[in-house]
Amino acid sequence: MGSLKGRLSWSITLSLVVLLSLQWLVVSYAINKLSEDQLIKRLQHEGESLLASARLNASNQLEIDAQRLSAIYQRPFSGNYYVVISGQQRLISRSLWDTDMNIGPLAAGEQQLLYSQGPEQQSLLIVAHGYQKQSLPITIAIAENLDPIKASIERFQLIYGAISLLGLILLLAIQRLMIQRALLPLKEMQSDIAKLERGEADQIASKGPDEIAPLITELNHLLHTVQQKSKRSRESLGNLAHALKTKLTLLNQTAERTEIDGLPEIRASIYAVTESLDQIIERELKRARLMGNAKPMQQVDLKTEIAQLTHTMRMIYQTKTVNITWEIAEGTRFHGDGEDLLEILGNLLDNACKWCTRNVSLTVTGNDAPIFVVEDDGPGCPAHELNSLTQRGFRADETVAGSGLGLAIVYDIANSYGANLSFSRSAALGGLRVEVRFSPRTT
Repeated sequence: MGSLKGRLSWSITLSLVVLLSLQWLVVSYAINKLSEDQLIKRLQHEGESLLASARLNASNQLEIDAQRLSAIYQRPFSGNYYVVISGQQRLISRSLWDTDMNIGPLAAGEQQLLYSQGPEQQSLLIVAHGYQKQSLPITIAIAENLDPIKASIERFQLIYGAISLLGLILLLAIQRLMIQRALLPLKEMQSDIAKLERGEADQIASKGPDEIAPLITELNHLLHTVQQKSKRSRESLGNLAHALKTKLTLLNQTAERTEIDGLPEIRASIYAVTESLDQIIERELKRARLMGNAKPMQQVDLKTEIAQLTHTMRMIYQTKTVNITWEIAEGTRFHGDGEDLLEILGNLLDNACKWCTRNVSLTVTGNDAPIFVVEDDGPGCPAHELNSLTQRGFRADETVAGSGLGLAIVYDIANSYGANLSFSRSAALGGLRVEVRFSPRTT
């Protein structure tokens, strides 16, 4: 769909360009029309003045009183010309020199408006009118060079165009500021959503304009509802797990009673069933927690969480004296649920500690696209079995205690974040190498 700011800017810019261009055309046409109308009226007045200066001499020939005419008609190719036609007589202005205008006699009251090519390639506007003076028909044509007027109009159009362009630039700058101010609430809303994703807030604080305020209200209500439902779901699941585990403990205690010492097969069967139920409970609780987790994303303190987790692992495997080393690259951040991260790293470290000879390492790199790598110095896993490690219940060695769910749970959590889980042999320690690569955040 594109940027709202870009769409508004382009729409307003196009509207302003069309409007100012249309205004330039209209004003140019109006100026040109007004100038032409004024020139026609002036030429008509010139023709009437010329008619007034015309008289018949003693030989009954028409002559023009030069004293009553402007000197511009005496200067050759001055741009102002006249032609007077009376019968067979044709009088032309001295300014025409040895040229003439293609004008024929007109009846009294008849008028013509002509555009013609004059001397020295001048563009002439000719106003011709038929008169009658002392019963004598007279045709008077007055012409003027349009080139100076056209040049003046072109200069006006150029100046007006430059002013319009400057006005357009100013209007675009003003509309850009207005759009930025109008979209400022949306930028504040974007910032609030980013805080929401980072876990720095649990609601959208900005109100936004009237058109968006209802949407923000509904989003906040939805967030609150989802968080409350998620909280209740987790509490209910915790209570369910506690209740079921309590019943399983009682069942195991029943199997340990002295009354069934003589029934070892029944006791073993009870133990097998309770262990299977315990695994099912753990698996389904993990799945339910993953599916029900809809809390806003949070930025996890990696150093604190990993330090506590590795300390816990050392305590669990203290009889094995596991050496766990870890390193976090500067600037690496994980945005997500802290429990999910602990579940991933806890299962990976637990698997590594279980299979290692002595050494386990955890490396975290990648800035906003974190990469977690867990390696151990154990026997590793055959290449043909690497793809089976995430299958539920798969155990590379049935003699080693375990449920076969740890890496499957890691896969589920990583998949819910769109992360990539891969297995290989560790080049540094020689055992299994597990890499969880998260995608870059696009906020």
